[in-house]
Amino acid sequence: MKTGPRYKIAKRLGASVFEKAQTQKFALSADRSAKNKKRSRGRQSEYGKQMLEKQKVRMTYGLPERQFRNYVQKALSTVHTAKPSERLHELLELRLDNVVWRLGLTQTRRGARQMSHTVMC
Repeated sequence: MKTGPRYKIAKRLGASVFEKAQTQKFALSADRSAKNKKRSRGRQSEYGKQMLEKQKVRMTYGLPERQFRNYVQKALSTVHTAKPSERLHELLELRLDNVVWRLGLTQTRRGARQMSHTVMC
């Protein structure tokens, strides 16, 4: 998945979703830009808030839009005791690249994704 300029995306989302953006320098820069956004922008709509949260999750797990949509449909279609949002997070956490990263076999999620891809091939 090609993401483009990671700092710019992380600033727009207001969260350090990439490993590169988890530095003190980025945090200071994000704080400054957040102050400027509050001045320039009005109130955000409910749709805008939902879209922002969706993009945060999608970028955190490194998924393209279509693949993320398939996970959402799977979470909505399964008859499960949990809420669909909780089921979605369960499905995302069960992915091989995420399990590899959680086990600490790699330092980054992207590295885990690359490692799991080479294992699968």
